[in-house]
Amino acid sequence: MHVSLYIGHHKVGSTSLQVFLSQNVVRLIRHGVLYPYTEMQGAASVAARMLSGDRVSALTANIREPHSALAYQFMSEAADFPIPRQFMLLPPRQQMIRAIRMQVSELKPKAVILCSEAFANFGAVKPELIDAVTRIFPDATFSVYGALRRPDEYLASWHNQRVKVGERAGLLAGEGWRHYEATIHFNYRLAVEDWLIRVPGEAKVLRNYADILSAGGSEADFMAHSGIDFPDGMTPARRANKSLHPALVEIARRGNHALSLPEAQALVQFLMKHQASLDLPPASDVELFGPEARRAMFEAFLPSHAWLSGITGQAAFFPDIDAMLTCRPLSEAQAMRAALAALSDDRIAPLQARPRDFLAHLRATPNPAEV
Repeated sequence: MHVSLYIGHHKVGSTSLQVFLSQNVVRLIRHGVLYPYTEMQGAASVAARMLSGDRVSALTANIREPHSALAYQFMSEAADFPIPRQFMLLPPRQQMIRAIRMQVSELKPKAVILCSEAFANFGAVKPELIDAVTRIFPDATFSVYGALRRPDEYLASWHNQRVKVGERAGLLAGEGWRHYEATIHFNYRLAVEDWLIRVPGEAKVLRNYADILSAGGSEADFMAHSGIDFPDGMTPARRANKSLHPALVEIARRGNHALSLPEAQALVQFLMKHQASLDLPPASDVELFGPEARRAMFEAFLPSHAWLSGITGQAAFFPDIDAMLTCRPLSEAQAMRAALAALSDDRIAPLQARPRDFLAHLRATPNPAEV
């Protein structure tokens, strides 16, 4: 039996891949490929679809991302790592392991896929957790697949994600990006090296996210590099985990600081709903860092980039690494101003009182103080 381990990173199409695998779980099982559930929601969902067939539908995080649930439970028990609130009523780690082993025992798959961006945290939290994953499959061969994105683009996307889910994030400009410097969100060696060292075998690949997009996206690229024979006729994933437009991110970030979590989430959902119909500047024009931050970030990343290039045998893992130094034409403050101008009184009128008043105040304040 072969086990393919997708270890992240974050913000490289992992949610789309998880949707793809979870909504094709029956077709995969019948082809000898197991995308195992880890708790009872997943078990019930697979049982229902064995009767009615695979289908495109909205799936809960426990069902869609069972191995993120597994990863967070592992880290929670090992290091009191917080479990994101979208994962509900998770069983203990040993029960999850038993669930996977029972599926392997009963279904006897040719291949197993464990897929989670949260695995990228193991090297920083407790590297021995990697050994705990491989011990689930004592007689298997393994492959490892990791995806990495140029760090300025990655941090912009990760910042967007944090704001979208209601976290009270700081700015990225100035010294703000340094909040991530010692973490897996900037130190990519910390995210992947222990997986390359601890997982048995030589079948390990690290992919540049730009190359993944050129190859057709996360599903196509993973299938090409996982070492697994996939069935024909797989249902493609709908776009998952949509982002806020960059011109709206600073509005939402300020809302997270000024409002309660439910109010801030109402504001984010309002912005997500209307962003396509607003007259906003091109997303690619919005600058989140500034020239000084970009220069400092570029220089700080060079050692990680040299390691990545060496370990993969490439002249440059990110061939466009110098683009980290290039600022985009529109500052975040200018982009926010343009977005606020596009939010008319009529458009914001249906919002509940506190988010509506927050937007009205922000629109009426020429240079609102930073938070």
